[in-house]
Amino acid sequence: MKKTVILLLMCTLVFAEGYKEFAKKMSYETEYETALNKAKKEKKNLMVLMITNYCPWCTKFENKTLVDKNVDSAIKSKYIPLIINKEEGNFPKYLDTPIVPTTYFIIPQKEEILHQSVGFSNKIEFLNLLQKLK
Repeated sequence: MKKTVILLLMCTLVFAEGYKEFAKKMSYETEYETALNKAKKEKKNLMVLMITNYCPWCTKFENKTLVDKNVDSAIKSKYIPLIINKEEGNFPKYLDTPIVPTTYFIIPQKEEILHQSVGFSNKIEFLNLLQKLK
């Protein structure tokens, strides 16, 4: 029983840190205030991806869609990307959602949601959304 509990705790720690590795690899911000200030300074909107530790669709969205070079380029041309782990808190209440992954597109000067996309999107769907938001 002790071994099972220890194994579960270790898995929790590994999954909890996975999004930070993704953020580092993809140059995504992980702190809301830092990303917001950067977006204002660079005159770009903010793209916020809300995830949780145990969300397989979040991981799939990161590893299948967001890592795509075309998707990454389209995001970074207009947005400051930010990934937030909902379970860690530390984000404004207006971004709270019961469903993950949720992607918000935010006007940083007003901290106003321009668009909200709920759930997994494949590369083509997400590129189409990014083009539609121009």
